[in-house]
Amino acid sequence: MSTGLIFISLVLSVKQGEDEMEFEGRESKRIGSQNFVSYRLYDADDRVFDEGMALTLDISRTGIGIRSDHDMEVGLKVEVVVAVGDDLVKTVGHIRNVKAFDEGTRHVGIEFDFLTDDELDKLAQVYPEITH
Repeated sequence: MSTGLIFISLVLSVKQGEDEMEFEGRESKRIGSQNFVSYRLYDADDRVFDEGMALTLDISRTGIGIRSDHDMEVGLKVEVVVAVGDDLVKTVGHIRNVKAFDEGTRHVGIEFDFLTDDELDKLAQVYPEITH
């Protein structure tokens, strides 16, 4: 893989503010996508216990679907960094579903806890329909 980008998972600290979107449920249209994402999984004590890279399958303003060969449990907190064009979108969410994809891999549905307006704008540059 030679994309010219280095992906680094960062701990994201976001203050509650008016430029932040919070989501109650999955009401958004999913858009097919193929971007790289790095992730960190947290246990019940809020400690990172797994991290890796995956490929996105779909994305919406409220969440993302990824293809992973790692075991992931519904309900776990996950920090994600998505490569979108030349930008990175960093956010935190929770795993909402895990389904077998093909031999050894899974389709993992992640619901974002929040997205800032800036992060949504970055996604909209590549996926304009994400704001609808």
